[in-house]
This record gives sequence, structure tokens and C-alpha cells, in this order.
Amino acid sequence: MRNIRTIVVDDEPAARSRIVTLLGADPEVRLVAECRNGIEALSTIRQEPVDLVFLDVQMPQLSGFEVVDKFPSGQTPFVIFVTAHDRYATKAFDVHAVDYLLKPYDDDRFYTSLARAKDFIEMRENKMLTGRLMDLVQDHMNTRREYTQVIVIKEKGREYRVPVKDVLFIRAEGNYLILQTKPRHYLLRMTMNMVETDLDPSVFVRVHRSFMVNMTHVRNTRYSGNNEFLFTMSNGQHVLSGRSYKESIAKLLTHQNGD
Repeated sequence: MRNIRTIVVDDEPAARSRIVTLLGADPEVRLVAECRNGIEALSTIRQEPVDLVFLDVQMPQLSGFEVVDKFPSGQTPFVIFVTAHDRYATKAFDVHAVDYLLKPYDDDRFYTSLARAKDFIEMRENKMLTGRLMDLVQDHMNTRREYTQVIVIKEKGREYRVPVKDVLFIRAEGNYLILQTKPRHYLLRMTMNMVETDLDPSVFVRVHRSFMVNMTHVRNTRYSGNNEFLFTMSNGQHVLSGRSYKESIAKLLTHQNGD
């Protein structure tokens, strides 16, 4: 009998409890830990081998995608993302998730996902999933990469659908992002790293730890000295780049000028 070492990561106790209960019906699964956040999950994975992680996407401190980015080298478990938000589905498969469980899910959907994970674990254990075979399986699993075209904002009981083409720049402020359009700005509870992976990098460029600009709305760019660039946006506002971004911005501008 297999011994699939599994951890469950979710900041909501009820959500963790449901997964743990469902896993308890499978004798091949050994629950290693229940983790309340990504930091606890990474600590567990560093201490002992883990085969499978049921991982919530939206959590305090570290999102599920940030946890995957921080997996220790050589200790990469298979991941099943669990979330109430379907907008993360494409990104989940981009980081090679086995599956994506959308809350609320029924028991059959859960066990289908678990069976899929078992197949991948078995193939890895048998050293079958290597080289070109890995690429073929992953191509089959993944959906085609599509960048976000509309960002849904919820404010005071109302829902706004903001086309990303209308966003001039994005600024991080605390635990929120400010999306600036010409008429107004919107507040979005998300990290800069998460939204950056959702947007087309040929359009939205990170120019500062706290700023990303939409290059289609840049009207003028000039080097202001001290390793900084000043971007003038289509609404007249200015964005000053971070010093550590000088080299990447210079390469981008050189490439654009060359075109």
C-alpha cells in the first residue's frame, strides 16, 4: 500500500477540516500536517518529504502561488489548488498544478482530483515522467496561456469590471493595489507579484517594487539621473522608477527604439 504524505494548507479551519475528513477515507494517504498559512506549510516541507499539497490560493502573508515559488529545491510536491475564485485557474496550471478545486466542490470532484494526483505520484516514483514525456503530459494538462483582460473589483457592495487596457499604472499600497485609470482609481486586495503574473509582460512593465506601468499609456520617458527613469503617463501623472530597475528599463527602451 502506498503512503502518500500530504499536507493541507488553508487559513479557514472549516475548509481544512473538510479536506482532512475526505482524506481520512483513503488508506493510502497519510496526513503530515494541517497548516494555517504558507509559512507553516514551507516549514513542514523543509522538515520532511511531502508528496501532495492541498493549497488555498488566497491566504494572509503568502498566497498559494508565492508558497509554490518558495518550495525548497529538490523538494517539490504535487499541488492541488483549492479556492473559491475561478480567476486563478489558468495561473494554477501555469505553475504545474495537478488540479484546481473550485469551492464549493462535492465529494466526487474531490476524489477525482485525488486520483489524478495519485497517478502523477506513481509515475514520478516509477521514473516514467521524465524528459519529453513530462513535457507532453504537462502540455495536455495546461490550458493555453491567456493574460487577464478584465479585473473584477468589489467596492462597497458594487462590482466593477475594469478592462486592463484602461489601467495606466498599478501602485502597491500596504495590502492593496491601486489601479489608476483616467477617470478614477480602484482598490484591489492583491499582491503586486500575483497581479504581475496575470498581465501581459509586453504591456505591463514593473518599473519599481511598488509600481507597474502600462506602456501603451506612456507618453514620455526620460532618464532623471541617479539610476532612475521618469515616466509621464497619458493623464499627465508621473511614475519614478526604482534604482534597481535601471538595467531592465534601459534594455526595454533600447529594444523599443530599435524597433
